[in-house]
Amino acid sequence: MFYFPVDPFEEVREKNERHSVPGTFTKDILGDMIRLAKNNYPRVRIWLKLRPYADLDEVIEVAWKAGIDCITIGGSEGGTGMSPIVAMRELGHPTIVCLKRIMDAKQKGIDTSMVIAGGLLDGGHVVKSLCLGADAVAMGRPFIIASEGRYGPKSRPIKVLENPADGIVNFVEAVKVEMQMLTSALGKYSVKELSKEDLGALDKALAEMFGIRYVYE
Repeated sequence: MFYFPVDPFEEVREKNERHSVPGTFTKDILGDMIRLAKNNYPRVRIWLKLRPYADLDEVIEVAWKAGIDCITIGGSEGGTGMSPIVAMRELGHPTIVCLKRIMDAKQKGIDTSMVIAGGLLDGGHVVKSLCLGADAVAMGRPFIIASEGRYGPKSRPIKVLENPADGIVNFVEAVKVEMQMLTSALGKYSVKELSKEDLGALDKALAEMFGIRYVYE
């Protein structure tokens, strides 16, 4: 759950609060719940939304073996409605570490769809995420900001679009163009052709983490 325009780190608890109802899960309980849902609703695609838990690798594998159709992982740069606020500040992994978990899962042969979320804002983020093994990228806050429709250079008064939906359409089109330009620059004709070989890292530790080129070597 989200509330806007309140900053979750500056909220007044008497007026705003975040709530969720997490269950207590073991590997067996999680697997059984997924299998039960698939048995009771055979025509429904079952998606699992995860926070960046320390045992993310195990959770992904358990869900895959139970037949999950898609897993969405929200890195800690974002927020997913998990309560309390301290969970956003102090717990879990950043989005880049969640991408490493997705890559590791793919290399193990886990072939369920995996979506990454958390602080991703533009076409460059989408392309890099796809290169590192994600099947898709989820965004939340950028669409809310785009719906405000504010634009214009700093030297002029900010204008507001009459139809907030136009801002969302503009944002989607901008992300699409960015993805097309980057994919083309890599010599590829489709994002399906992207791989980690198309990436380089400015940070040596990050390059070693993902097994990609370190640009200064």
